[in-house]
Amino acid sequence: TYGNSIDSVMGFDGFFGFFAKILLWAMSSIHSSFGLGYALCIIVITIIIKILFWPLTRASTISMKRMAAYQPQMAEIREKYKDDKEKQNKRMMEFMREYKINPMGGCLPILIQIPVFFGFFTMLRSAVELRGAEFLWACDLSQSDTVAHIAGFPINPLPMIMGVTMLLQARITPVSPTADANTQKIMMYMPLMFIVILYNFSAGLTLCWTVQN
Repeated sequence: TYGNSIDSVMGFDGFFGFFAKILLWAMSSIHSSFGLGYALCIIVITIIIKILFWPLTRASTISMKRMAAYQPQMAEIREKYKDDKEKQNKRMMEFMREYKINPMGGCLPILIQIPVFFGFFTMLRSAVELRGAEFLWACDLSQSDTVAHIAGFPINPLPMIMGVTMLLQARITPVSPTADANTQKIMMYMPLMFIVILYNFSAGLTLCWTVQN
């Protein structure tokens, strides 16, 4: 069916597959060179990626904080020209140029990082190396880290810890000042949605996400 293509079998074909193969090579190289367990390899790679992308993350945060600082003036412009969208947009662009505000400054650094994050996701969900790899209470990084069942419901600690770190991160991360109140609430509580989505995913993936947060 797959024409003996390992990339297709592993799900490493396509754009994100390129990054997945590099990350798999990096994880295997760290494991073989330093004798670290695969969980520690995931932690090391996650930290390295965060360090490499730190300048972009910092630039994004500064840009969002800068926009938030000028939000009252921008709100005045929107109110003043609320009946003339063309003049409103023109005056807004003039204001941003005057105060050196880049509306894409908060989003662009994040967009640049997406291929690496999706590559990491693709690699961790497919890497056979993680089968049977242990970390703390997790007996198999390729499976969810279930420690018990209550009324048939699995108790997976890592997704819960990940959700807590995401909630804390959401509270200290500047929200785009252009977002309305409903959007801000959605962004604030989106981590709860991720807990549900990733609850039964592999422990390797939730470990990576938790360390990243």
